[in-house]
Amino acid sequence: MDDADRHARLEDWFRAYGDRVLAYLLHRTDSDTAQDVLQEVFVIAFRKANVVPEPAIGWLLATARRVLANAHRGARRREQLTVRLTEHSEPSAQVGHTTEDDSSGAVAEALARVSPADREVLTLSAWYELTTDEAAAALGCSRSAYSVRLHRARRRLAERLATAGFPIPSRLTEAVNE
Repeated sequence: MDDADRHARLEDWFRAYGDRVLAYLLHRTDSDTAQDVLQEVFVIAFRKANVVPEPAIGWLLATARRVLANAHRGARRREQLTVRLTEHSEPSAQVGHTTEDDSSGAVAEALARVSPADREVLTLSAWYELTTDEAAAALGCSRSAYSVRLHRARRRLAERLATAGFPIPSRLTEAVNE
């Protein structure tokens, strides 16, 4: 099947089933996530157009369910990362006026504000719990290059947290003090 045929088939499916897939998603998640998942479903459908059975609605809904489940797992992992980073927080004089939710939000916000490269290095370590060898392989670099990147990313994240007046998790404290 050539690209023109796949484009035509995708347009037909979107016109015929797009609203139904979106309605399915809206019953299960918020509007923004539903729109994102809908787009991903149709990207997958385009790539796999030659194996999607007719009528495509069942396949599209099954794909939407799996993509949404992946999105929910990703959100849980992000929350767990935030919790893990804040669990190792050290007390600070300024923390007396903050709650655990404030700290979690500060870590999440600081993580969102670091560069994508820093965020990737940090999440490989903290979220996916990869070893140095595994993370280096995932990034396609040497162990020492990964270690340097991780050290620098931790330092930048800790600096963002400190600037915001929040406690620096102990794993990050070492990076700042060096």
